[in-house]
Amino acid sequence: MENISVLKLDSAFKPIEIISWEEAFLLTWLDKAWAAEYTNKWVNSAKQRFQIPSVIVLFKYIDQKYFTLPCIRKNILMRDENRCQYCNNIFRAEKLTIDHVIPRSKGGKSVWDNVVAACGPCNQKKRDFLVEESPVSLIRLPKKPSYQSIIKKRLKKTNTQWDEYL
Repeated sequence: MENISVLKLDSAFKPIEIISWEEAFLLTWLDKAWAAEYTNKWVNSAKQRFQIPSVIVLFKYIDQKYFTLPCIRKNILMRDENRCQYCNNIFRAEKLTIDHVIPRSKGGKSVWDNVVAACGPCNQKKRDFLVEESPVSLIRLPKKPSYQSIIKKRLKKTNTQWDEYL
């Protein structure tokens, strides 16, 4: 069977993650979730036929303060929407670098409020200057995004059935 993704929501209908149809089926079978939407695909057992869900809702509320959002390249580019934070142009992911607002050479850390997406030319212009001394300036100050905002960006054009839940 083809790779079918399912949107998993908590009981408050907040997006949690994307899971495989097998995991979604198991969660509904074990009465840990219910299907809010279905695909047009079916799976058969020896005696029964089951429709594969597209959106499932957990019976449990998940407090998002327990979710960790790692400060990694993929998430930084998603937060910044593949836009250089100095020239404001949009680039393909492989054309962007990660710049430390306070350079590592000056004690800057790889944390959400110190890293931004930057194109190669802007990153080279900034070099290891502090932003105040740099020939380029930041469009907006970096900050840690919410888990939900990253999930929404990740799922933006994935499945039209999911739109009302995002």
